[in-house]
Amino acid sequence: MNGYIGKNLFVDLTKGEFIEEEMPEEIYRKFIGGYGIGVKVLYEKMKAGIDPLGEENILGFLTGPLTGTGALGSGRYMVVGKSPLTGGWGDANSGGHFAQALKRSGYDAVFFIGKSEKPVYLVLTDEVRELRDASHIWGKDTVETEDIILEELKDKKFNVACIGPAGENLSLISGIVNDKGRTAARSGLGAVMGSKNLKAIAAKGTCKVQVSDPDKLKKLNSEIRPLFEQRPSKIQNFLTKALTPLLPYLVRLKVPLPPPDQKLVAQLFSDYGTCSFVGPSSEMQDSPIKNWSGVAYKDFPMRTRSSKISDDNIIKYQKKKFACSSCPVACGGIVEMKDGKYPLNESHKPEYETIAAFGSTILNDDIEIIFKANDMCNRAGIDTISAGGTIAFAIECYENGLISKEQTDGIELKWGGSDSVLKLLDKMIKREGFGDVLADGCKVASEKIGKGSKRFAMHVGGQEVPMHDPRLNPSFGTTYVSDPTPGRHTQGGLGYEEMGIGLMDEKLLSKYNLPKQKKYEYHNKGKKSALVSSYSQIINCAGLCIFHFLIVPTYPLLDYLKAATGWDFTPDELTTTGMRIQTMRHLFNLREGIKPKDFILPDRIIGKSPLAEGPLKGITIDIDTLTSEYFKGMGWDVMTGMPTDEKMKELSLDGYTESLKSS
Repeated sequence: MNGYIGKNLFVDLTKGEFIEEEMPEEIYRKFIGGYGIGVKVLYEKMKAGIDPLGEENILGFLTGPLTGTGALGSGRYMVVGKSPLTGGWGDANSGGHFAQALKRSGYDAVFFIGKSEKPVYLVLTDEVRELRDASHIWGKDTVETEDIILEELKDKKFNVACIGPAGENLSLISGIVNDKGRTAARSGLGAVMGSKNLKAIAAKGTCKVQVSDPDKLKKLNSEIRPLFEQRPSKIQNFLTKALTPLLPYLVRLKVPLPPPDQKLVAQLFSDYGTCSFVGPSSEMQDSPIKNWSGVAYKDFPMRTRSSKISDDNIIKYQKKKFACSSCPVACGGIVEMKDGKYPLNESHKPEYETIAAFGSTILNDDIEIIFKANDMCNRAGIDTISAGGTIAFAIECYENGLISKEQTDGIELKWGGSDSVLKLLDKMIKREGFGDVLADGCKVASEKIGKGSKRFAMHVGGQEVPMHDPRLNPSFGTTYVSDPTPGRHTQGGLGYEEMGIGLMDEKLLSKYNLPKQKKYEYHNKGKKSALVSSYSQIINCAGLCIFHFLIVPTYPLLDYLKAATGWDFTPDELTTTGMRIQTMRHLFNLREGIKPKDFILPDRIIGKSPLAEGPLKGITIDIDTLTSEYFKGMGWDVMTGMPTDEKMKELSLDGYTESLKSS
């Protein structure tokens, strides 16, 4: 089947059995791949109300139709399951090289059911399917685990995805790590893997992915590659460097900043990765300051603080670049810090989200602490966004006298960089002492602490909010509360357009005749928000990296899909397919009893009450209007969340809501 292997593998961990299931082409076309296929499988094979950490939960690893084809940017895989963190639909996404290895082993997806009596890892090739004893590596970190497995298999061509101690300890903010530092971090699916006593998957294979038009695919690659290699002129670079030091003053004066030039975006991603522009992002208050309560120029100024953890100050430690499969950008990097308080040897470069979570969010400008925290999280297999956000919560609780030094095991918690951050993180990973209170994220921690601590817990539906402030770009707020996996910044919507780097091709959008509105206009955005959100579902489910669309907004998604699968998608069919996938994810939550109003942004993050100074002075976003109009754009009832009968028929999902209506 063009673009697909055409079969999935089900691994029964309880019985130690393997079951292959073929899937008809019609299903692939309707749900694409990745979590599109994942949500259909789990919705139909799992009952509502099961324990996310029980044997009945199904954990899936899935690829997309562009995985293994060589299409640029096609290096991502997805993990799915019922989330123990939110209680609803869960998925996570990671780059690196595991996706290609999994698909070449002969399957589009692998699903795990049941629970093994003892720790095991799966060895998977196009000739071998074997569950091996992992008792001797249970307790090892992800770097040690990969090294041990590769040594046992005596073949470094295997690619390993595994959990670390956080997943084994069932931390609800744990993830799944491949390539020793690329992490499917969100939704707490590392805990699901740990609950099944599944330590790792080691995959490799020689199975080639057949494509409909290989010449066309090669031509698309040759046409689009130069766009990733574009660079600004020397004059543009000079002006950018000259204006950057002035940014704090321009922001304070509220001088409108022009959207970033596409050539500059390509250069920043290639030269720095996501650590580029960390300082300016903090100054503009895109990054959260002091657990979302602070003002950048006052609490974490770029001139003296945030610039220390940005750009050149990060990559001066980079010893080599890291690129995911089929990626011309290579935004990742391997860093080395031989000297200092916390020497590191070959660790992954921290990403923007990690830098902000352990930087501006806790007012830390000590780069060594950020590097060490990033390495600890990668080795433990724990989500850096949630870990940093939970530590910020704990610091504010301590500052306000809600927890004492005795309760924190003698650790004095305070804003800024100190050893206390790393000591607390270590306890969270090990579930030791006060770390056990924090190991499941700030929502669970606030319930344990009580005393009004809920007001300091910055989460949506249990998941910590990522490092982009909706008071600056309000449509991020729409995505945070309306996506079935709440608190996610990579699920599309208009947030990126409000940043100045739109996600969806303007030519594709133009056919819908939708106006480009100012970011603080709240009405009449629903249809466009729904379209862009639906488009992003296809990006994810195809196995593509969202960064490629931010760098090259004209990325020829339709053409790539046709070259791989032979399907002649129209723009309308593409967005309808994305809407079908998004609606199925949403239905999963409805079946679990999650209603639209259950996902709420904290008052602090919507500006209620607004900040009295800084770039976000006086701003309160109208999140209710944004989300209700998005629901209408999706064809979902604003109060109940139930899709209309007309919408279900349009999406060819007739019958899926019958049981929901009766309940």
